[in-house]
Amino acid sequence: MKNLISLLLVVGALAGGGWLTYFGPYYMDSYRMEEITQTVALTWAAFTKQRAETELLTQLRDRDIDYITPEHCNLKEMGGDFLVSCTWQVDVYPPLVAGRRLDFTVESVASKDGRLVDD
Repeated sequence: MKNLISLLLVVGALAGGGWLTYFGPYYMDSYRMEEITQTVALTWAAFTKQRAETELLTQLRDRDIDYITPEHCNLKEMGGDFLVSCTWQVDVYPPLVAGRRLDFTVESVASKDGRLVDD
């Protein structure tokens, strides 16, 4: 019984490590995109839309997120607030299992006075 529990723990640890290896980087990029959209929304509130678009490109390049491009993002003004929304998909193919498509959407809103608006 003790060996069975140990075996289950080892298998669980290997499965978790495999999940982190293949899917983890994309979820980390999603968290980094939350920071990027916030920065871009605040830049737009403080300056111009063109400057915000430049900031988006700079942030993606500086953080080495090369599979997400500015075309995945939409900047629009809504009732005086500045919305930055990014949507993208990633196909992940770990060995021995079928591939999986991950869908991500991240958005941030800044008010004209330069504060992030909570959803």
